[in-house]
This record gives sequence, structure tokens and C-alpha cells, in this order.
Amino acid sequence: MIVTSTNTIEGREVLRYFDPISATAVIGANALSEIGASFVDFFGGRSRNYENKLQELYKSVVESLKQNARSYRADAVIGFSVNIDELSGKGTQMFMITAIGTPVLLNEIKHIQAEAVGGDIDGSVIKNKVKASLIIERYTGIYSMDNATAEFIATSRLTEFVPLLFKAMNETGEDQVFKDRQATLFRYFDFLDKDQAIAILYGQLLSEDLTGAQFKIINKAISSSSLIDYDQVVKLLSGSLLAKKAALKVLTLDKDWYSAQDIVYLQTWKGEGLVQLFPEVVTVKESKGMFSSSKEVWECLCGYSNDLDATACSSCTKDKRGFGTEELKPEAVQKLINRRLVVIEGV
Repeated sequence: MIVTSTNTIEGREVLRYFDPISATAVIGANALSEIGASFVDFFGGRSRNYENKLQELYKSVVESLKQNARSYRADAVIGFSVNIDELSGKGTQMFMITAIGTPVLLNEIKHIQAEAVGGDIDGSVIKNKVKASLIIERYTGIYSMDNATAEFIATSRLTEFVPLLFKAMNETGEDQVFKDRQATLFRYFDFLDKDQAIAILYGQLLSEDLTGAQFKIINKAISSSSLIDYDQVVKLLSGSLLAKKAALKVLTLDKDWYSAQDIVYLQTWKGEGLVQLFPEVVTVKESKGMFSSSKEVWECLCGYSNDLDATACSSCTKDKRGFGTEELKPEAVQKLINRRLVVIEGV
């Protein structure tokens, strides 16, 4: 979902304005690491712990604001602003962060025609494509670009940038400059037509070169912009283990509406239908000891051999289906699907 401080969104027309919404979070000073630091320290950049805590708080209220906007079935939030206030009294000190904005319903993206019309070609399109080619040619990493370039990429809607964005997903950085610039870049998918964004993101989830870092960011983008497509989920469930795990995350999301085909899909997964799509992925083999008789073991995807009766790998801790202890399991999603179907069939 697009969240912007401006009152307009390039290439989109606002069809309806909803009432302004807000989201608030409060944290006590005793929850922060440096109780002795002042609020001025945060803005002066001298308190890293304060900065990190308040950044977490900021992200939390922005996500809450998006959730509120989705309840209106809005496409974006405009006029976005954030206030951070210090509250103190009776020997206590707290910080309150408030995000406000106006949810809006947008029309479809106005695609600019690049092809010749009556012998003329749109000069602005050519200009942007030339600029894009230079950015791609010179790109060496997120740190190599400035904020203006990141913003240009995000709002460009040029498909030339897709490989660069997937490359950027694999980059790491701990400072706030990196995080903010990376977040700006990945707003790119908010500005795309919904069907185009779905095709690109789900396509990468099905790619053989999908990385763990891309998996996390793509799932976040799908969730943030409600890019839920059960046709694509079916494909994911027929793909790699990582693709199947992505399907599980998508199936936890609530759709704005369910088509007749969506319900058919849900019915195919009901009961234990979804769980059955996640068999064991380990290999059982015979291990021969130098001074002892051979025995059967199971080999994990990581390559480590475990006793046959072990439920999880002793090396990577994943179970026989390839799931870690903290990962979303098929059984949890199965319960959600079954409950969702009961409600749908009762409507």
C-alpha cells in the first residue's frame, strides 16, 4: 500500500476520500536502554538505542495505519505525517508516536504510452528510460545511490528496474540510511498495476534462484499491499519448498473478497488437503560404521545425517519436512483455512 506525505500520487487519480485515520503507540522511558538520555539526544543523533527503539515504534504505527486503511478497502494513504511527543508527569516519562493520514481509493494506473502516435514519441518517457539505463549501468549497491535516485526508481513503474530490485533484496546493511533507502526502493511494487506486481513477485518466488533474503522481502511486499492471488498460490504449492512456505504465508492473509474460484481452491485444501502437500523431504539411507553394524539414518537437506528416530536435525534443527521450530507450519494454516471455509459456507 502506498503511504505518502503528499496529497497526490503521480499517475493515479483519487476516486474517493475517506475520513482521516490515525494510529498511536506509546512506550515508557524505562523500556529504553538509556534512561538517562534526553529526548534531544535522539534528535541530535547521540543516542543510538533511542533511535533504534523509536524507529521500531515508527514502523509499528505505520503498519497499524495501513491496517486501518485496509478496513476501508483503500488503495493508499495520503497526507501522511508523524508526530513524536514526550509525555512526563508523576515521576514517569513516556514517548508517544502518532501517525495520521487520509485513506483514498484510486483508479487504475494511467500508463504513459511510449510508442509513436502519429509519428511522435513522448519525450518524457524517453528521458526516463535513458536515465534508467544509466542508473542500471552504474549500479553497484544501495549505498551507491542517493535518496533521489531511490525515489525515482520506486515511482518510475519501469520494468527495467526489476532485476536491480531483486539484486538489492540480497544486500545487507545495519545503519538507518541503508534501511530507509531500501524501504524506498521496494515501494516500487506499490506503484505498479496490481496484476503486474503480482506477476513479478510471485514469478520470483517460483524462480530457481530465489534467495532467503528475497523470500522475506517479497512476502512482506505481498502482505503490505494485499497482493493475494490464489491462482499464483496453486503454482507456489507445486514449486520448491521455499515457494510452498511462501504459499503458507499468503494463505494466512485475509482477502477483501472471495471469488467463486477462490472458494473452490479453499475447498481443495480443506480437511488435511493442505498438510498433505508437505511430505517429508529427507532421505533415509544406511550408515555404515567402521567398527559397528550399519544402521538407518535420515539425511537432512543440509546434508547432516541423523538417527532415524530423531524428529529434528541435530545440525540445522529443521524437522523432516524442512521446517524450523519458529517457522509457520502447514497445520496452523490448515486450521485457518478450515475455519475460513466454515464461515464462508455459512454466509
